[in-house]
Amino acid sequence: MTWTWWMTLLVIFAVLVLIGCIPVGVDARYSADGVFLTAKLGPFLLQLLPQKPKKKPKKRKPQQKQPKKTPAKAEPQEKKPNPLLSGGVDGLMQLLDLAFDTLGDLRRKLRVNELTLYVLIGGADDPAKAAMGYGRAWAAIGAITPSLERLFVIKKRDIRPALDYTISNTQIDAHLVTTITIGRSLALALRAGIRFLKILNKRKKAV
Repeated sequence: MTWTWWMTLLVIFAVLVLIGCIPVGVDARYSADGVFLTAKLGPFLLQLLPQKPKKKPKKRKPQQKQPKKTPAKAEPQEKKPNPLLSGGVDGLMQLLDLAFDTLGDLRRKLRVNELTLYVLIGGADDPAKAAMGYGRAWAAIGAITPSLERLFVIKKRDIRPALDYTISNTQIDAHLVTTITIGRSLALALRAGIRFLKILNKRKKAV
């Protein structure tokens, strides 16, 4: 079987589709032990927080500094107006509309694989106050949960408060895992980039 040009295009297209299906995301956790943040690219993980200690660079021998030549003073040039700042209020509203539109698309395409939030309310010092806070926490969860489910695709959700009369402080344990495919993220970036270039081009013509 002879290899033809359309077979090459088919292979390239298949490779691009496979790359577009690779999930990328963030794995974030907050607890009494601190903040942990990991970036995910397919099966690969990159720890962002806490940062690993860097190796100390080797000391180099000091080099003799050469006398600096005083540069000749350049003639002041007229500053050209920045096209990003020349749109006034209308231009600012265009940029805000672009940002909100992009965030809206992102919310519909971003998948929340796990969202857990445990709030442990301590009531050792004031049990009555802790009980009132426990009730308010459940009310807040009931109000926020429908909005979260409407905005995001949540695969696993576990949000609940708890009372502990043996401790005096409030402890929080939160875990968030989000993913989005490379294809969807590139499509969002391309769409936002094209709209931004159109806005920038109009402003350059108006200046």
